Amino acid sequence: MRYDVLRNYKRPVTGDGRYAAGRDYISPTLANVTLNALECDLLAHLEERFGRTKTKKLKVNVVRYADDFVITGDSKETLANVVRPWIEAFLAVRGLQLSEEKTRITHIDVGFDFLGWNFRKYSGKLLIKPSKKNVQTFYRKVSVSVSETISGNKTVRQEELIDLLNPMLRGWAQ
Repeated sequence: MRYDVLRNYKRPVTGDGRYAAGRDYISPTLANVTLNALECDLLAHLEERFGRTKTKKLKVNVVRYADDFVITGDSKETLANVVRPWIEAFLAVRGLQLSEEKTRITHIDVGFDFLGWNFRKYSGKLLIKPSKKNVQTFYRKVSVSVSETISGNKTVRQEELIDLLNPMLRGWAQ
């Protein structure tokens, strides 16, 4: 394995020149540096195109965590015809592109998953709950451990069993 040096940071590279996934510890930091101007530049672009008052009415907001982000807006048309092309151009300049399988434009009443959580409005009320994929992964991982804990402690009192199960459940809830 050889290393490319990027301003004193070493990035593992495989033999074919691609960066080694899972071993690139600096990647969240680089993603933050690369995408740092995303929100400010997007709002500046919208203000230049529509003016400050109209931009505020569009309610375009960016939520970002490392290389994942969500952009909300007042209308699907604005997001599809103005914001998405600008984001694609912004990323292309930096050598990045949107992931087609993770990118979609949807109404908040339909909901979306972000960082393992599902965001959706039910009857006008926003509810944030663990995503189905996250819950299924938890059930698969914990079902064996919970069933072993329960079956291995059949004679203990209920409070003691709850004390044994709580750390598993608490770890997932956080």
